[in-house]
Amino acid sequence: MFLCSITFAQNNLNSYKYILVPKQFEFQKSQDQYQFNSLTKFLFNREGFNVLFTDETYPADLSSNGCLGLKVRVNNKSSLFKTKMNIDLLDCHNKVVYATKDGISRIKDYKEAYHEALRKTFSELELVNYVYNSQVINNEIKVVETSEVKVEKTKVENTKSVIGQESLKSIEGKFDFDNWGKVVISKKEDYFTVVGGDENFQFATIYKTSKPLVYIIKWVSFKQPQLLEIDSDGNFKVDSNKGIKLFKRMN
Repeated sequence: MFLCSITFAQNNLNSYKYILVPKQFEFQKSQDQYQFNSLTKFLFNREGFNVLFTDETYPADLSSNGCLGLKVRVNNKSSLFKTKMNIDLLDCHNKVVYATKDGISRIKDYKEAYHEALRKTFSELELVNYVYNSQVINNEIKVVETSEVKVEKTKVENTKSVIGQESLKSIEGKFDFDNWGKVVISKKEDYFTVVGGDENFQFATIYKTSKPLVYIIKWVSFKQPQLLEIDSDGNFKVDSNKGIKLFKRMN
């Protein structure tokens, strides 16, 4: 039954091209409190979804057809002794297309608890193997594209391809890595070295993944490797235990 539910979810989600994440959920007191919304976007993006914040400029096809997107709603069901939440994905009619099982954390620190609960409830979406398919017909909508929209879609896809290639090259360069200060990232065979400090010490190695903008960074001082994503500004977002860390590109 579990495999059937995953297969159903895959078929159901594949007909939607975009995931829309708000900057503030109902239970939050401020935008991106505890970097919760950034982590939500990061997790969906890591699994191959095309993710936008709801206040970003929408692509032409989404602007003309809002039903191409699914809105993310996180339900906070926390109590005094545990943090509990799940994710709902809603279509353009505010109908829940998919709902995850609850993720639970008993960590006392709010930020760490929210992140752990979110990762746990998101874990089942990691099994969906999402791939957008415009030919999939959903019971609620049928995506019908005119020739004009198709031309615009081709332009958008070509632009994304060019941006992706440029971003891939931008893994090399100079970055600000907190305590290490300015570091230099250089390509060595099929990996990249991260060198910094007064003695030009190589304190990390970066490896490619199957996704152009996502890498794996392995630190010398830590056994556990971490995911690294290049954002639209060429900066690095590293998925650490304490949340998303941002390392900025230097001119």
